[in-house]
Amino acid sequence: MEACLGEMESRVGWMPIEKFEYDNSRNRCYEIRANWALYVDNYLEGFHIPFVHNDLNRTLDYDDYRTEIFNGGVLQIGIARDGEPSFEIPEESPDFGLKVAAYYYWIYPGLMLNFYPWGLSVNLVLPLSVDRTRIEYYGFVWDKKFLGKGAGGDLDKVEEEDQFVVESTHRGVSSVSYERGRYSPSKEIGVHHFHQMLSS
Repeated sequence: MEACLGEMESRVGWMPIEKFEYDNSRNRCYEIRANWALYVDNYLEGFHIPFVHNDLNRTLDYDDYRTEIFNGGVLQIGIARDGEPSFEIPEESPDFGLKVAAYYYWIYPGLMLNFYPWGLSVNLVLPLSVDRTRIEYYGFVWDKKFLGKGAGGDLDKVEEEDQFVVESTHRGVSSVSYERGRYSPSKEIGVHHFHQMLSS
């Protein structure tokens, strides 16, 4: 956990997180019919964004989507298209000069910290059984003027789209005809890292 905190401090430590306000109206709880690891897989891979999340894809520059791995987790960085909301990043940040729309942190095994210009969405992935998972959302608002805009503008819609894909994938991998393929070196860096942690 110390390595994860160190990674986040170096990347987003400039944000005044202590000033973020908890907003219970942004809390959500979902139960899906799928294994928890498939939900994490979906979060960590980049293939599905243009095909599943049309609105999100209009906000993010998919060709400049970035994934970095570190000890205990994965960081995905969504770069904003022209005209879309992005962070005002200070010069001391390694991302200075980039139009970052979102920082998506996954911390093993099931903690997701999604930073947007409006604030932070904390997602917990909680296994209930081999084929059922509960997802809990908690929201912390930083700048209200960005609510409803940009990459974090409609999390309910993105979650609904993700759930459809994850439940479909769960049914697919349960099929006797399913065969595991190779990892994509450009789009499944995070998935491979996750699977390595699962098997160690």
